[in-house]
Amino acid sequence: MSKEAVGQMNTKIGSSEYWSRVNHNTMLGGLMGAKTSYQATLRELGGRASAAIEEIYGDLSTLGSRIRFLDSSNRKALAKQVEGLYDVCKMSGVTVWHNIECVQGLNLSMMSPWTRNFRDERGIEKAIAIINKSRFSGSEAVDLLKDAAKWSIDSAAGRDAKKREFLEAVAQGSISSRFLEDVAEEYQNQSSRQSYEGKCGYTVGSRSYMEYMETQVFGTVVSGFGNPDYARFLGNALQSVADQLGRDLDNAIRENDYITDQTAERLKAVVSELDHSGVSTGTLNSKIEKLAWFVGGDSTKIRRLQRGLNGLGCGEQLTEDGVYGQKTQTAWLQFIRELENGTVPTLRWVDILQSEKTGIETGATTAGQAAGLQNALVYNKNPYIRIDAPHPGRTGGFRGEVKPIDYNHINFGNVKNSNRVYEWIQKRYNHYPLDDRAYNALKDLPSAGKKVRIAGKVLLVAGVALDVLELGLAVNADLKDADKKLGKTTVSTAVSIGSAWAGAALFAKGGMALGAATGLAAPIVTPILTLVGGTVGAITFSRLGKYVVDITYVED
Repeated sequence: MSKEAVGQMNTKIGSSEYWSRVNHNTMLGGLMGAKTSYQATLRELGGRASAAIEEIYGDLSTLGSRIRFLDSSNRKALAKQVEGLYDVCKMSGVTVWHNIECVQGLNLSMMSPWTRNFRDERGIEKAIAIINKSRFSGSEAVDLLKDAAKWSIDSAAGRDAKKREFLEAVAQGSISSRFLEDVAEEYQNQSSRQSYEGKCGYTVGSRSYMEYMETQVFGTVVSGFGNPDYARFLGNALQSVADQLGRDLDNAIRENDYITDQTAERLKAVVSELDHSGVSTGTLNSKIEKLAWFVGGDSTKIRRLQRGLNGLGCGEQLTEDGVYGQKTQTAWLQFIRELENGTVPTLRWVDILQSEKTGIETGATTAGQAAGLQNALVYNKNPYIRIDAPHPGRTGGFRGEVKPIDYNHINFGNVKNSNRVYEWIQKRYNHYPLDDRAYNALKDLPSAGKKVRIAGKVLLVAGVALDVLELGLAVNADLKDADKKLGKTTVSTAVSIGSAWAGAALFAKGGMALGAATGLAAPIVTPILTLVGGTVGAITFSRLGKYVVDITYVED
């Protein structure tokens, strides 16, 4: 028995619980929970990654040239992390500004704003050697260097020749105050090993520092130390979501399950999110279409419709489960085709020209009448139905003077001892106008055996076919059809047939009842009155007799 499709850990595909479980199996679990806004989440991660790079840049700017004293393996690992964070920004389309400076500084590139040129490096090394050999203490030397950088050597030394000699030796002929500042900073770094903590409180480049950055971006630690391939991790996580959905949809198709149109819309939105996040979604949308049956109708009606279609032998034998699925739709469409062609297996028809079976004759005469009935169908001489063209009126004959009628029309004969029902039919529909198509199809009744037989099929159809038609139209009206899977042509055809059949059936039943009321019984339940009532019904319920032609006229 078909059921609504389930997937991951037996949860309904497309439900909040389903997405929570699917996301939980990836690095997205802690970020998204049951959400499916993958594209928005990716942009959010890009924004966080950009902020993390800016924080790293700020810490490196504070360290300046002291970056070189960071542990080399930590520097290289942090440089990779910056590159990994930049890839996330690029993947999500978020702008980032200082990733290159961070990588250059951590790799001690000469392009870095915090790296000194080779000559300055050698000069600083020589200056530190001079400081170490001097008679000044470390703190005294640093103070002198800072004062000289701020003011000048003369100002810092004053009248002390020893200080002047020391400062000039350290400066090595350089007049740059920046050089003396770098010497003082480098000496302090080497002697006191100052703190290298970043804004977060962890040593820049340390494991704790990098894990902090990951947590800021992803909410948790997502990589092994020194392996920050975040874009690949994210891509794999998103692809894992798409693959899991694909597997669950495949399984649902094999199980002949279904999803609602509402679920289908949500799933397609998720597929679109994944597509725009750079994930290959393949045939997910077509799988969703296969499962998005026409559901939402009354299951009791659908079950009755399935039972009726099975009874008619239309299509493959259906499981009467109350689910309007692909098989039910196929059987319904076959029924409509057979209905149009008059080939529904349980239709019963009468050849109204076989008088020995029906008591119906064409163009027969009635005793006592001065003129025979032309182009008429007569049941046991009385009553009759006749198709007439416009006529100017006449005098005499079996009915005496006839009022002029200037249009194609249908005539009903008189019934002896008739009742109010037949009188109403005759009064209401005698001389009823026929359009040209209807008139042309019916004007030559004696030679219209094929056409009349088809009309007989319509009017004497088995009740199960009428029930199936009525149920099918009702179910189709109830079904959710957001994806336009029920074609307008199919529905229009069914409604057109239904309007004519409903009218024909109603009046045909009236004709049968009339036959019983007037005592005009026949081997096939008063076929002439059934035909009369049915024709009136078809004309009435289909404007200008359009569907009289559609139903009765079938090419040989």
